[in-house]
Amino acid sequence: MKIKKIIISSILTLGLLTIAAQAADFADTRGHWAEDIINRLAEADVVHGISDTSFNPDGTVTRAEFFKMAMGAVGIDEVPLRIGECLDVKGTEWYAPCVQSALDKGLIPDDMIKGFNAEVTENGVRYTGEFNAETPIKREEMAYIAQEMYQYRKEYEQRVMKKAEDLTFTDVRMISLWALDGVRLAYSNGLIAGMDDGTFAPQETATRAQAATIISNLLDI
Repeated sequence: MKIKKIIISSILTLGLLTIAAQAADFADTRGHWAEDIINRLAEADVVHGISDTSFNPDGTVTRAEFFKMAMGAVGIDEVPLRIGECLDVKGTEWYAPCVQSALDKGLIPDDMIKGFNAEVTENGVRYTGEFNAETPIKREEMAYIAQEMYQYRKEYEQRVMKKAEDLTFTDVRMISLWALDGVRLAYSNGLIAGMDDGTFAPQETATRAQAATIISNLLDI
């Protein structure tokens, strides 16, 4: 599958992930609800553990880490950083090219950027504001971004996307207005699911296991 080949070559340096698993033998994922998903992706070199024997499935994922994974999943290339034109990214961060590419393609929602402004200059567009890339990502943000990536890929392939379905989560009112449509579409397209108690927990920080599950869904779709 073409997309799987893209992600395997693109995500070797992710923050899900610095140490590759040889046989996906993570002691802390045994019996975990995402064990099979994590093992499958690890064996394909798509996600990595924090050590040879630990994946830390319930640990947090930063905004930058999830963007890196999601962009790799749909084959979006990184671009060189333009110093002074990429929000609060200074240029020494590992995720700088990833954030620059996401900005250029309009994949970062304005509401995730504090004080966002885009100014057209002779050299291109200068983006200012605070993205805070190392902040743990919320579940609603992860869902919105996953849908953006899915839509980007679908438009590229000129395919018809599903229409948004009504959400039945008991805490729908807790989803930020700016993220609501993205969450609805992500749910309709099978990218996300709710919690066991019927909630979506939009304001909670996402876990590494949840992030791996969404990446698996993107690949499967």
